[in-house]
This record gives sequence, structure tokens and C-alpha cells, in this order.
Amino acid sequence: MNPVTGEKEVTMGGQRYVLRFTWRALAEIEKKHGEHPDMFDPETVASVAAAGMRERHPDMTSERIMDLSPPLVPFARAVQEALAWAYFGGEAVPEDAAAKGKKKDPREAGPWRLFGWPFRRASAPPSSGA
Repeated sequence: MNPVTGEKEVTMGGQRYVLRFTWRALAEIEKKHGEHPDMFDPETVASVAAAGMRERHPDMTSERIMDLSPPLVPFARAVQEALAWAYFGGEAVPEDAAAKGKKKDPREAGPWRLFGWPFRRASAPPSSGA
């Protein structure tokens, strides 16, 4: 992660690409995915990543990212790291409501809803036993 520019390198298909979220990209993500993008959904992750790559790699569409299929969790974390920089720069991501002594559902915590909470799920649902 480049702490000055907010550029995050990712590797897909043996090639390096740069993620950087402009305000236009952030607005596009908000408009397309709403307040709570599902960063466990591969199509959503690909769409968000494509918005962040558009400036440097206009050929990297969400369809192309889906075709390359990088490992989902590490790729989604890289996307979230670049998103965090776009919102907060070099500052630490604020502790959501804990700093105010209140507990809130992190999915309702404004822009930081994109950073990390999906990876804190306890586990996958139990199988049906079939």
C-alpha cells in the first residue's frame, strides 16, 4: 500500500494491477451497491475492484476480474485496504461506536461498513447433513 497515493497493488493471473479509489469510484460503488456492499459476494467484490482499477486499468472490468478469479478473501481484503485509504488517508480507521461507549451494528456504521466486518463472521452456516 502506498501511504502517500493510496495505491494498492494486487496480482491476478500473474500480472500486477493497481487499485486506487477516486471520489467518482466511491460514488459509483455507493450508487450501485448501496450502504452495505456484500464483500463476500464475488460479483460485488469484482464490481468494487473494477471501479478502483478503472483509472489505471480501464480494461479490467468486473467480468474480466471474475474470469481471472483471484483468491476471494485476500483479494477482498486488498480492495478494502484501498477503500479505507480513500476514506481516511493515512489515518487509522476509527473505532466505530466503541469510542463513544455505545455498541452498534458495524453494518450500520456509515462508510466504515466496508472495512473488515464481513471477515468477522463466526463461521459458515452448518451443512444440512445430506
